[in-house]
Amino acid sequence: LNSEEDSCPMVKGECQTSNKGDYASDGEEEKEVAALDEDDIALLKTYGVGPYSKAIKTLETDIGKMNKRVNDIRGVKESDTGLAPPSQWD
Repeated sequence: LNSEEDSCPMVKGECQTSNKGDYASDGEEEKEVAALDEDDIALLKTYGVGPYSKAIKTLETDIGKMNKRVNDIRGVKESDTGLAPPSQWD
């Protein structure tokens, strides 16, 4: 053991670093927060969106609509029971 460790025994659960900084901003004035307008909100919505994301989203909805339409024309009904359609029963 080092002599430094012996001179400063730590109590169980005590933090090993001392944080003595004064972080309260008593000397600083708080700035007023301006509310976001519609242009700022639109900009935030486009942040992180790829160049093709809007086109991909419309294609996904079109595919879903087409899938529903095909199933309606075919007469396929999804059942939650997990049973095969009656035409495939023994």
